Amino acid sequence: MSFYHTFFRPDLLALLIPIVAIVGGLTVAIVKMLTRHNERMAMIERGIHPDYPPPMDDVDENRMEGLR
Repeated sequence: MSFYHTFFRPDLLALLIPIVAIVGGLTVAIVKMLTRHNERMAMIERGIHPDYPPPMDDVDENRMEGLR
């Protein structure tokens, strides 16, 4: 049998598609979690509290003008 007939059988695809979707979803979730953790650790190392909002000095008051 050829490669196509071996791996693209409907019964095998019915099992592989959900497994690949679950593994892919878990991979995306773990990468997102690790990225957020690394960003928070970098903020802490620079002396910034990651849970506080940015100071009001940095906020542009006119940024909403285009929406009016």
